[in-house]
Order: sequence, then structure tokens, then C-alpha cells
Amino acid sequence: MAVDTSRVLRVGVVWRSQVVAERVLDRRIDVSVGSRPDSTVAVTAKDYPGFPAHITLAVVDHGAYHIVLPTDPAHKLVLRGGPAGNDGVDSTQVKTVNGQRIYPIEPFTGGSVSMGDLVVMFQFVRGDAIPTVTREETVLRIGLVHEDRLLSDEIFHGHKPVLIGVGPTKTISLPDVDYKGPDAGFTFDKSSNKFRARIPKDSVFRLAIEGQPVVDNKDAAQKGLAKLEGDFVTFDVPLKARGRCTMGPYTVLFQVVKQSVTVPTFARKSLGSKLAAPFLADSVWTLSLLGAFVLIGSIVGQALLFHATTGKFLDKSSAEEELAHTTFEVLIEEKEEPKDEEKPVVDIMSDKAKEETKKEIEKAKVPDKKPAAEKPQSTGQTVDPETLKRNAREAVVKNTVAGALVGANGAATKLFADDGGDGEGTVTAKFGGGGGDDTAGGPGGGGLKLEGGGGGGGTIEKVKGKGGGFGERKADVAKVDAPVKKEPIAAVKLGGLDGDDGGDGSGKDNIAKKVAGRAAAVKACYEAALRDNPDVSGKV
Repeated sequence: MAVDTSRVLRVGVVWRSQVVAERVLDRRIDVSVGSRPDSTVAVTAKDYPGFPAHITLAVVDHGAYHIVLPTDPAHKLVLRGGPAGNDGVDSTQVKTVNGQRIYPIEPFTGGSVSMGDLVVMFQFVRGDAIPTVTREETVLRIGLVHEDRLLSDEIFHGHKPVLIGVGPTKTISLPDVDYKGPDAGFTFDKSSNKFRARIPKDSVFRLAIEGQPVVDNKDAAQKGLAKLEGDFVTFDVPLKARGRCTMGPYTVLFQVVKQSVTVPTFARKSLGSKLAAPFLADSVWTLSLLGAFVLIGSIVGQALLFHATTGKFLDKSSAEEELAHTTFEVLIEEKEEPKDEEKPVVDIMSDKAKEETKKEIEKAKVPDKKPAAEKPQSTGQTVDPETLKRNAREAVVKNTVAGALVGANGAATKLFADDGGDGEGTVTAKFGGGGGDDTAGGPGGGGLKLEGGGGGGGTIEKVKGKGGGFGERKADVAKVDAPVKKEPIAAVKLGGLDGDDGGDGSGKDNIAKKVAGRAAAVKACYEAALRDNPDVSGKV
């Protein structure tokens, strides 16, 4: 009989005039209806009390559906859409498979089976022509019986062991009120394609293996079919073997059968076909996605075009602006110099004068609690001119080279000549290579101007010096009377003096003559130095 694989079976279940389930079978498998979980069309017994546990509706034989004919005369089978309008059952095509009478229904369009409150309707509908393959698997079927009543009937695959005992973790849980013994278990051995049973040793069991007589505990031990391992008895249950064992008030029925499952087969697709399948399945979604990619690409293109034109100009302007800003900052930094920066000053003051000046500045900042003794005033203070002149002459004669110009017994020379006793006088001294002017020229030049008179006063105005002299400063008159230490500062020895005025350049007379020619400059420098630093001394 030719089988049209483009047709699929649609099953609807009506319970007490209410549609409780409907299913379309996209592959050819055995069809069963019931409240058991392994039923093809399962109905929850809690929602529909009294619903049958398991009823086989149709089986697949040689790739074609066959309806199972009811054994109860009260049940009724109706077929519709048969060939040539013949909707009856042809007894010549009825055959028996596994103790069930079946009849082919592929030539019909549909029908129904009425079994009291249960009505099962079936119909062939057009479907996709899907190639199928039938796979066989060895499974374990276990039924639990209590007081001649079947509590459960389930099929278990060999993926994990089946445990029967007390506790919620067991595969089949027994109430702890009725049973308190050890657990029973079944495990699958792939190498031998057998299930191994492990039951309590106090359990009474019977085992029937295909082609062999039924054995019990004693016979199985004698024939080597069962072993005692501690408190348990173990034995193998091969394919098409069945048996039972007791666990308190419960009886466990077990059977190993081969289950055939027809599943659709699909051609193996390449990686490109798998990736393209979602896009080809929904054209609207694919077009929307392509539109989104086009929009994103246009945005990216506009950004690249903007960067290629305006963006480069902006980058160049930004770089020029940054360069100008950096240059302006450098110019500002270069011109930010101190406005009141003082020019370096050459310090020609002696160490003692520096110390005195530092003390005066500190005392000016922090006044003493006790008033200090008043010191003599600096340049400009009026003193006794005679005392001033006498002290100055004595210091010069005693400590300086001018002493060589004083006559015998302190007689005055031209250097210390008086002004005639009229109370007014001017002494002008030069030192160095200059002449008789008050401004010395050349290196080491300097001058001293001393004015005094008999009228009771005298003033030393200033001492000027250039080159290696003492510099310009005011003399402190009050320091003239200070004691002078005899510490030579410099000693000059002349090997010979050959001048325009003749002489061999040796001898005391010639030296005195030369020194007397510069007496005015010598006197001016040393008197000016003595007023600044009384410790100055020297010899020629």
C-alpha cells in the first residue's frame, strides 16, 4: 500500500462532551491516549478525574497508520472518506500484531472511536512532506501494583538508574507507612544491552526469559541467573524478558522491550545555508535589517566625506590657533620680568664697615629697651678744627708714608704747612699720576679737600677715588681719635727710581724726593682712609 507522507494525523480528545486535548502529529508514531505521562496525547488526571490511564488508539506498521479495533462490543468505530464511498471495515485487511487487531486507515480521511464517556477523533490533514527515520531503543517498563490495582505504568530509558523505595528522591517513591525495607534498583549496561536488577534478598521474585522456563528465587540461584551480594540479590534482565518482585505490600512488574520511534530526518546543511536561513525565512525582517545597514552606511559615508573636506580644514585651523596661542604665551613669559630689579652694585666697603652698617640696620628695626649711648654723627658734624687737624697729622705721621716727609724733631714740611694763622686754609692732595688738580686722573687717582680756619670750625666734605682707590664715601669724623693698630697692609719696595729729575734711583734722598713729589696725593688718600677705617696703616 502506498503511503502519502505529505499527510499528517490530527487527534482530538473529547471527555464527557468537553474537548480536553488536541494534537497534530508531524511524524508517524504509535498513538495512545490517557492520563499516564508516556501517552502520546496526555490528559491530567487531577483535572479530569476518572479519565482512563492508557488506551492505544493507532499503531504504525510498515510505515502506515493502523487503527486498533475495539474489543468491547459497546465501543464503536466510525470511518469516513473511504475509497469508492466504502466506509466499512473490510475483514480481509484486518490483521493481529502483538495481540491486537488492527485495520489500515491510510485510505480514509478520518474517523472516530467512541468508548463510553471518551470519544477520540482523528483526521488526516495536508502537511509538509518530511522524510522520517525509525529508531529503536531498549527501554525498561515498570508497573507498580498494590492490592491487585495498577498504580503506575511507566517507561524508563537507560540514561540514568531507576530507584524504587521510600523518599522523594527515588524514581518511584513508596509510602513509608506501608514499606520500610531497602531500595530496589535497575541500571542499564550498554555493552550487553541488558538491565541489571538489584532487589532486597527477602523479596520474592519471578523471572521469565524468552525461550526459557520461568524461574523463582531458588531456581535462579541454582542456574546461576541470580547472585546474593550482602543484603541484595542481583540478576540480569535481557531484551524481551519480564518478571516481578515483592516489596512489602507492593508488587513491582518489570519488562525490557525495544521501543521504535519515528523521527523526521533533515538534510545536512552547510554553514552558509544555516547562516542564511534566518534571513530567508522572514523577508520583512530581512528587508528591515538591510534598510538599517544602508542607513548606517550612509551616516558613515557622510562622516568620512565631512572629514575629507571640512574636517581637515578645521584640524588645520585648530593647529594654527594652538600654535599662535603657544607663541603668545611664550612672549608673555619672556616679558614678565621684575620691573624694579636693581642693577648689581660693586661693594667696596671693608668688612668692618659692613659689620657696623649691619648692626645699625638691625638696631633701627628693633629698638633696644634701654637707650644706647649716642654715637658721634657722621659727615657734617661740627668739631674742634685744631683737635681734628692735630689728631690727623699725628696719625698720618705715625702710621703712614707721610711720616718720611716730616723734618727733624717733628718740623713741619710743605705737606703740613699752615695757612698763616688767619683761621682759613685749604689743603688739596692728589695721588697717582695726576697733577695739582683736585680731580685725580689715571689709575689710582684720588683727591682730598680739607678746609679749616682759626674761627673754631672745620669740615671734611668728601673723599673721591677712581680705579683701585677707596671709592666715593663720606668720612666719619668721630673715628679720627680711635686708636690705630700697627698692622701693615702692604709693603712696596722699589729697586730703583729713574726719573726725569736725575739720580741713579737708589738711596734715601732720591726716594724721599720722589715721594715728596706725590705728597699731596698720599696725604689725601690716607686721610680719607683714616676717616673711614682708623685701622688702615702702611709703610713705604
